[in-house]
Amino acid sequence: MRPAASTGGASTASDPLFGGISGAYLGLLLAPPVLPVLERVGVTEAWALYLALVGTFAVVTTVTGWVLSGRPTVAVTLGATRARWSPVAIAAVYAAVGFASLGMSGVSGVLAFFFGLLAFLFGMAVAVMSQTRYTAAVTAGAEELTRWRASWPESAQRRRLYVGGAVAGVATVGFAVGAVFDHALLQYIGQILFPSGFVLLSTGGTRTAVATENGLEIRLPVARRFYAWEELESYDLDAESLVITRKWGADLRFATAEIDDVSLAEWTLAERLSDD
Repeated sequence: MRPAASTGGASTASDPLFGGISGAYLGLLLAPPVLPVLERVGVTEAWALYLALVGTFAVVTTVTGWVLSGRPTVAVTLGATRARWSPVAIAAVYAAVGFASLGMSGVSGVLAFFFGLLAFLFGMAVAVMSQTRYTAAVTAGAEELTRWRASWPESAQRRRLYVGGAVAGVATVGFAVGAVFDHALLQYIGQILFPSGFVLLSTGGTRTAVATENGLEIRLPVARRFYAWEELESYDLDAESLVITRKWGADLRFATAEIDDVSLAEWTLAERLSDD
């Protein structure tokens, strides 16, 4: 569990973007179940079912967005824990259940499957946005010790390219084979794996690390992450890379040659972490 950190810098301004994304996520999950409920009570007209589907999505999105927009601390609280990834897991299970029920539930199963895939993407956005808002809150006003900007070490970038390319390739072949032989499970697996491979291929770029009294912040082009010093175990520095080992999760790696002031970065880490 993430160590407690002060979020006294949390913004009290409204956050319509987070509210809207969260509302759309919830709307995608709640809209498909409306159809079988209506069919059970005798509503079978296509236009009525369509209006019910769209109307449910619109109402849930609007209401949830309005409620969360005025409560920015919800995003900060969610981003402080690993529970921020629960929307992603829920959407994945939702899509899997929809896929498994295709033969029994007809249109409802198809909608649940595709809406679940869309909700998976929106869930990823919710997780990243909440993590970014937590990072902004916990680092607001914190004293900056040093910062550096560097990409991944060359060897680590190669590994990411190999693994990401392999995953994306297997996903593409699996989807194509599933399409040719009408094997829905292969197509589903391919659709799930391909984004994972694409993420690995596209996440080896330059990042900015900002060391503060509270911890280490990692700034990406579209997101921010925060690691309290208690979450980091040790560091290792050589001519190729600076590796910061986390107690849980993947290590943080930076190309040494791209760090402007290696001595200051090492001194800052040495004051707070052990040297491997």
